[in-house]
Amino acid sequence: MKQWKSLLSVAVLGAFCVFLSAPQAHAAKHKKSKKHSGESVQPSQESPSTSQGDDYVNIGKAGFGPSWDSVLAPSNAATVSSTQLGTIDGRYWVNREFGFDGGFGLGFPEISPNNETLISLRAEGMVALKETRHNIFYADAEILPAFISGSGPSGSLLAFQGGLGLEHAMSEMPNLSVYTEWEPLSIDVYSPGGGASSATGFGFFGSVMNFTMGLRYYF
Repeated sequence: MKQWKSLLSVAVLGAFCVFLSAPQAHAAKHKKSKKHSGESVQPSQESPSTSQGDDYVNIGKAGFGPSWDSVLAPSNAATVSSTQLGTIDGRYWVNREFGFDGGFGLGFPEISPNNETLISLRAEGMVALKETRHNIFYADAEILPAFISGSGPSGSLLAFQGGLGLEHAMSEMPNLSVYTEWEPLSIDVYSPGGGASSATGFGFFGSVMNFTMGLRYYF
């Protein structure tokens, strides 16, 4: 009888130990399963998208640098002369499709024998047509107002131009880019001041075609 009581006590004690250990084993198993599940999902969440591999390297960055515009503007109703515009500009590519550029500077016009200088502004919108990692090809539309002062009457020049541009990020230093733009479409309005009548020049794939070039360093 005493032996049966001992066996019964051992059985009850063993069942009680199993009962206590079951929830802990279940929790440990659940935690381990959750950990493995998180590890299998995490790499896919952190891995970069392969579709961004061909994006232009300077998208989303602000770039600054000089620009030089060669504008063939009318000096009067009959003649057209070159006007050089130098500006310090900022450029920002908002995304893969669109960017803008603008700044201000000084110019040295050749539209008059008088000793003249001008204060010029630039405002430009750009639409990307094709891009690679280090190049972006785009169409642009630009407005260039300039205010002329010197020994003669004060005047003004207002240039609208549009065309195509190419920006190249240096392979060894991708933050530094060079660009050039060809503007076959241009409308230039020169107002000499002093009561003289304004002169307007229009160019489309003709002799009046403007060019722009410059540098941009992106941060």
